[in-house]
Amino acid sequence: MSIAEKRANRTTVVMGSARGDGNTAAAVLHLSQKLGMPPSVADLSRLRIFPFEYGRHDDRDDFRAVIEMMLESDHVVFATPVYWYSMSSPMKAFFDRLTDLLFDPASRKIGRALAGRSIWLLATGTDEDLPSGFQEPFARTAMYFGMIWREAIYCQSIKGLALTPEALTGAERLAKLIVA
Repeated sequence: MSIAEKRANRTTVVMGSARGDGNTAAAVLHLSQKLGMPPSVADLSRLRIFPFEYGRHDDRDDFRAVIEMMLESDHVVFATPVYWYSMSSPMKAFFDRLTDLLFDPASRKIGRALAGRSIWLLATGTDEDLPSGFQEPFARTAMYFGMIWREAIYCQSIKGLALTPEALTGAERLAKLIVA
């Protein structure tokens, strides 16, 4: 196994699209193919992530399993479509649950263990550019947990149609950055 394959093998994609066959999934698939070794993918639309509630730290859903995937990786890619100028609702629910790693005394050690991982954003949408400030929650969350914010990559869909090969070059560029 080459060095690039070993590094690519240590990548987790947390995908927050509501559609498993949409443009975000296509961008994740393209990224996976270009990494050389498939990353671990947590498809939030297929997982059960309960909403955050103060005073309740629920282990009956898939939140901890996704965190474990992230802990086993050097690189974490958050992949989401742009919905109303913001991350998707499955991604927002996951981000809200990160609060468990702050308030639950037993989970604080897990939250601190995320430090040092490289965090990337792979977003898809129909606007010409990623909306201003879109990457802010990703970058600030990375900083808060001691992770390393890297970059936001955007793949534009024209009129909501399938991503063109040109649009997918963003995912290809991301793969090159990860294995560099």
